[in-house]
Amino acid sequence: MSSADRFDRYHRQQTDHAISQAYARLGRGSCARSTFTALLQCVRARSAALLDAPLAGERHPGVDALVNLSLFAGVWRRQPTAWSGCGTSWQASAGALARHLVARFPVPAFLASAWYEPDDGGGGRYRDWFVAHAAGAPFRSLDLPVVMTRSMERIFLASPDHLTIPRAIRRAELTGLGADAPLVEAVLATRVGGDLGNGGFWRTVWQFLVANREGIDLAQVGPIVDFLDAIRHERVAVETPGGMRWQDPPQPGFSMRGRTAQSLLRLMDGWHRGLGAATGGLTWPASPLRPMTVEDAPRDPAAPSTTWHFVELTNSEQLRQESAALRHCVANYGDRCRRGVSRIWSLRAQRGDRTRSVITIEVDVRRRVVVQARGWGNRLASGRPLALLRQWAGREHLQLRI
Repeated sequence: MSSADRFDRYHRQQTDHAISQAYARLGRGSCARSTFTALLQCVRARSAALLDAPLAGERHPGVDALVNLSLFAGVWRRQPTAWSGCGTSWQASAGALARHLVARFPVPAFLASAWYEPDDGGGGRYRDWFVAHAAGAPFRSLDLPVVMTRSMERIFLASPDHLTIPRAIRRAELTGLGADAPLVEAVLATRVGGDLGNGGFWRTVWQFLVANREGIDLAQVGPIVDFLDAIRHERVAVETPGGMRWQDPPQPGFSMRGRTAQSLLRLMDGWHRGLGAATGGLTWPASPLRPMTVEDAPRDPAAPSTTWHFVELTNSEQLRQESAALRHCVANYGDRCRRGVSRIWSLRAQRGDRTRSVITIEVDVRRRVVVQARGWGNRLASGRPLALLRQWAGREHLQLRI
């Protein structure tokens, strides 16, 4: 049996398992269970591509979409038997089926991700938005975490299909405030790019960055965002003589009012230097992801080869050392790792007796997504390290959103 055949067989087995789990979740005798059966039969007959969705850890996004659509049967405008199907990708199939069942008015394709986004990723709220907008409500009128102007709404509804809903909102917000494309991409590459909490404060930050666009190098946008998030919003673990305790953010009332680009960069640089001085004493178990080693032969036969290692960091001291080596704020991620929100990996280059960290990688293991990959001073991954990251992510079935 070829590797492709083995993969197809494994995927069919996992799809059958996901369907069984869906029935267990919906419960015997429920209306949603019978509705799910009808949707499943319809999809198998008219758009089997939906069941070809790649697995996301233990989740099957295609099956999840059918479950969630079944739970919203009370707002259906049409029955699945009237659907003509969709023969393209699984995402397109999910969107076409959702629009057929729910929509009275046109809905952008990227909003279909609401139906297969997990609840802990905001899926429940996104599905409510989809239904309300499909019924005719202006998107900006919904219960959004950020204030959306008419201009931002127009940009949002024209978002590229590959964007997630929160990143599409963030992109529309930034563009509507006057940010150019490179600045938008720099912000979207940060963890706040897809986290819409604390919307009022971040609006002032985006206005500051737009106003100081010429005075701030794009490579500094990531460090600035990390710095502001840490001092204003992040609780950190601190080791004391009486044991470990949690410390509230040092400046929860920090404001952008009266700041200049130079003063902000000075504050940020001092904070980054200080990260190397503290450690929280936290540890956490390794993730299911596997390490990888790749050896590159040198161009000069007399020179040593370069060996690349993907290494997972499993305690706060390792995060501290990584942060000190690459001058970014991963030292502050200990609590996120302990809670399972993030897993941190380091890509290291070994040449002879010397090993150095090259990029630090943040992975959301539950969603199977690489959300950040940063080098020295929070610079984006590029070149050979980026190519290796793509290779490793492909092997581990991770999506790249960097």
